[in-house]
Amino acid sequence: MSLKFFFTFIFLLATVNLFATAQVPDYLIVEKDTLSIQSNPLEGYFKEHPIPANLITLTSSANWRGYIAYFKFLDGKLVVENIYKEEYKEDDKGNSHFFLTSIYKNIFGENKNFECSYYSGLLICPSGKILQYVHMGYSSLYENYNLIELKDGVKVKSKKLTAQEFMDYKKDYFKYYKKTEEYQQKAKEFKEMTDDVDKKLDLSISGNSKNKKKENKYLKEKEAAYKADKEVESFMFIFLNDYMKTIEIPVN
Repeated sequence: MSLKFFFTFIFLLATVNLFATAQVPDYLIVEKDTLSIQSNPLEGYFKEHPIPANLITLTSSANWRGYIAYFKFLDGKLVVENIYKEEYKEDDKGNSHFFLTSIYKNIFGENKNFECSYYSGLLICPSGKILQYVHMGYSSLYENYNLIELKDGVKVKSKKLTAQEFMDYKKDYFKYYKKTEEYQQKAKEFKEMTDDVDKKLDLSISGNSKNKKKENKYLKEKEAAYKADKEVESFMFIFLNDYMKTIEIPVN
């Protein structure tokens, strides 16, 4: 990985708030099991209905959201079982203690088991041992995966995959995703965000170069555009999961 590529990745992660460290997940309660989710179903809802101001006063590098939500299924519908904020307190000896405080009523009032009818997509629930740890977002690879497809908050189907099957599925889905308008728009946004840091890095590199050579400006621009496309493509494949919305990969 080149120095420029590295700094571009760091910039993307910081700009889109995409978890500079591994993130505390939300959870899905299934009978006696509690499964972690490699996505955050409430984020879309909070874009339209923001969390009340000053309710969450503490975030950490391991939880940019500032909350942890628990979900479950009732009659096939995904509902919010509870939602907590993270807090710390110091004891008499000056030691900090971490604990969770429910903020369900602050957000949803007396509406118990809030239905996630706004949500369509996949719940990606890993299980088993970590085969490959990645200290960013939800990028670590696990032994097994349970994919649960939702349409307007209602469970459509589910499927269990091994780690290799999941990676094959992710690669194939990304091939489809690259052909969509959503990918083009998101890739464009990411590339625009990196323009400034790229220019600064280029100036820094060229300014420290003692032997400046004449360059073909056209070829340099084409090469830079190609590299930018590949950098954004790699970033989106590695660190994003929300583009996978169905268990069956759509056909263009």
